Amino acid sequence: MNKFNLVTYLLVISLFLVGGFLFFHRLFGFLSGIELIGVIIADKLIAYSFFIFLLLLLMSNGVTALSTLYHSEELNFLHSTPLHPSNIFTLKSIETIFYSSWATLIGALPLVLAYIVSFKATYASIFLILVPLLAFISIPAGFGVSLIVILKKLNPRFTLKQLSIILGCLSLLVLYLYIRTTPYNFNVPQTLNLEAIQQFMDGLRVSNPYFPNEWFFKSASALTINNMRLYLKNTALLLSGSMISLSFAFLLANLFYRVSWMSSLSHSRKAFSATKPLIKRIPKFLNLLQKDFKVFVRSPLQWSQLLIIFILLIVYSISLRRTPMYVRDPFYLSVLALVNTGFIGYITATLSLRFVYPQISLEGKTWWILRSSPLSASSILHSKGCFFLLVNLLIAELVVISSNLLLIKYPLIVFLSAIVTAVFSVVAIVLAISLGVVFADFTETNPAKIASGAGGLFTAILNLVYIGISLTLFIIPISTYIKAQLQGLSVDIRIPLLISSLLFLLLTLLVTMIPYRIAIRRIDEIE
Repeated sequence: MNKFNLVTYLLVISLFLVGGFLFFHRLFGFLSGIELIGVIIADKLIAYSFFIFLLLLLMSNGVTALSTLYHSEELNFLHSTPLHPSNIFTLKSIETIFYSSWATLIGALPLVLAYIVSFKATYASIFLILVPLLAFISIPAGFGVSLIVILKKLNPRFTLKQLSIILGCLSLLVLYLYIRTTPYNFNVPQTLNLEAIQQFMDGLRVSNPYFPNEWFFKSASALTINNMRLYLKNTALLLSGSMISLSFAFLLANLFYRVSWMSSLSHSRKAFSATKPLIKRIPKFLNLLQKDFKVFVRSPLQWSQLLIIFILLIVYSISLRRTPMYVRDPFYLSVLALVNTGFIGYITATLSLRFVYPQISLEGKTWWILRSSPLSASSILHSKGCFFLLVNLLIAELVVISSNLLLIKYPLIVFLSAIVTAVFSVVAIVLAISLGVVFADFTETNPAKIASGAGGLFTAILNLVYIGISLTLFIIPISTYIKAQLQGLSVDIRIPLLISSLLFLLLTLLVTMIPYRIAIRRIDEIE
């Protein structure tokens, strides 16, 4: 890794860690001031967040393990050396855990540290929480690796498509079991009866003793109340689960790994050419779109992740239905609408980084075919971004309109948020495809690794800064409009809204045109 990449990595990761810590510290600081219910809400936030992390880690470890343990290009060389198969398995398992878990650590670490600091834990707790955190990450890692070894032993021709279906079903099963074994009461009492409120709070305090995310939450909670006995008990549960998970993976590896790897080679399917050529006698641009669409459909890792994100966004939209009952202030209503729009913008940025940014790099050794064909640089860029722009727009608009209708039922706000989200989608696609050209890496075949590079991190931080500045421009006219509507007054916000829109348009042009022009010049320089 050269110095530029190293500095970029450290800078961007530091920004994410510090920014995440400040955000969650502000949130937990607010909750800590609310008597009784504030602590309960903070605890549930930790428990639910780490349950989501648990599902994501299980899926990402399974997908990454299939690539690193069986499809990595260096495996042929490693297995031809005197290295013992267990050493190769250990090396590739460490690689699997790292690539599957580093992003979760960046998200989980500031969340947990902010929780501990906000509830007045000791400074030693900052170091003590690292033990259960690493143990928690190891549990889904071991089970993900074990699952791949078992599946490859049962069927050497096991494919990513089959794995995606199994991981999806397994995640749904885990979610079902978690809901069935957790006796929470989500019905908020619409009464001032103290007994009903106390029963509701007692229901919220109940935790699930069977899942690692609850063990971790109890370990973190024990540090905030200085209960070392509770901390040691739940940390011991996490460490035991981690040892069992990893030991089971290594046991299976000693029994089946080398045999299953060799079987996957001997039973690999031969490559075949498509029976139907690309559509003829249509514009070159549509042929490029057809080609990218086929590559996307034939990669279950791509469309399965997109489907999972879409389902999570639907759940997010449905969960907002009660929010307006508890928020009446016009300023906070406008803030909620903008925060919701910003969150959807963040999702579009994430989707673009994951699916669009690696598109140029994934051409790999076939890049020369595109450049030797009679295609302009702009045609290549447009074809790479157009398909995902349609997908991004469809998902973003469905979610932002439905969620803002639940949050705040003012047509102007819903319409404005839909327009802003559409612009966010376009900017995210342009930034991802343009900077994907500038930071192209044709030696890497894993899209997740490409998106995790220095260029990907720079793209993410630039997109998030743009979204934050854009939302700030609209906060004043929107809050003024909502306040007037609630008071039954007529107010003219055309001039403030026009000024905000012009500044937003100027910012959008700067953020998109500069990287796009650089990318057009960069394409002609790439060898």
